[in-house]
Amino acid sequence: MVLAALCPLGLSAQGIADVIDSLKDTGCYEADLSFSVTLPQSDNDIVYQIHLSSEPAKGKRLAPCDYLTDWSFETPSGTSKGFSAYFDGHHYRYRNERLQEYHHEWDSVPFISRGRMGGVQATAQFADLYPAFIAEELQKMSNDSGYVLTLNRNKVFDGHKAVEIESIYKVNGVTANEKTFILDASTMLPLRIENESNPGQITEQTMIVSYTYPAKMECPNLSEDKLVALYPEIFEKYRENNFRIENLPGTALPTFSLPTTTGERYTYHRGDRFAAPTVIVMLDPASGFNGEIVSEVRGAVDMLPRPAETIWVFNSTNIDAIEAIVPSIRPGEHLLMNGKSLARDCGAASLPVIIMADSSGKVKNVNLGFNKELGNIVLQTMALVE
Repeated sequence: MVLAALCPLGLSAQGIADVIDSLKDTGCYEADLSFSVTLPQSDNDIVYQIHLSSEPAKGKRLAPCDYLTDWSFETPSGTSKGFSAYFDGHHYRYRNERLQEYHHEWDSVPFISRGRMGGVQATAQFADLYPAFIAEELQKMSNDSGYVLTLNRNKVFDGHKAVEIESIYKVNGVTANEKTFILDASTMLPLRIENESNPGQITEQTMIVSYTYPAKMECPNLSEDKLVALYPEIFEKYRENNFRIENLPGTALPTFSLPTTTGERYTYHRGDRFAAPTVIVMLDPASGFNGEIVSEVRGAVDMLPRPAETIWVFNSTNIDAIEAIVPSIRPGEHLLMNGKSLARDCGAASLPVIIMADSSGKVKNVNLGFNKELGNIVLQTMALVE
């Protein structure tokens, strides 16, 4: 790094270090952003509306903060929306009707940095706009001799005192990038970022980011349950793996309220007790092996040393299709339909799924799909629970 001489070299270096430290120490954070991109070959700017929320990293500290980014922009066919989130070794990103998720305990490779390229948690769209990530970027610039950094503590922006950091990056003597950060002088929170790539070239691109802040910032308190609650349709329609359902054992069943095929309603609240140990069988009437699953589960329940209940949950509202698989119910059974929300809340990306719970509503075991050992799995699990 080379520091321009707006102030003595040592003071400037120390000043940038202080800015980096302040950005690193940002606590609960929220901001609304306007992010515009200007391309020389286009008459219209691309403008994103973005909401940022973050908090100091907890758990697996694979990113400088835990965050949730929600964005949208207008297209000729309507509004395009997406989000990305990171917390405790879990990363989710959604755009173009595709929800991708990465879990460090399953596969750590996507989280590993390679050269200048960070892991998935650091390269998500707009992640670099958070104060904690800006601190990392400024630190890297400070350690790279290709950058010239200029610190100006006497900037006035929008009528308020501000701090400005300008960076110029050159490759073989040619300016490849010019970037300016304007920060509030008292809080050191970003107010504006201007970024110009390949200035003066045919590939020139200009990006301008403007920040506005609420009166009070709240921590997002991120968890998968919160993401599912914020984006229920996305998790229901576009989830691609069964990470959550396979991690359900040991947790309490979620709340659900679903209609029966006879026009009544079955409601269960998280933490409530069941009348007996319960098997919840989630089925898609269009899938194969449904008849075999019903037979295996019923056979296992009949052999248990104590009574157990069975809840058949179909993701369909086609009563004829449902009753073709379960024509009638037996004592201790319940036949529910329109169960997509329960599958979503349990994290089931595909059906069938068999959940085995004790009387307290705690999940003891989960079986995905159909296999010839299904009856034995249900029998061995449910025989040991009360």
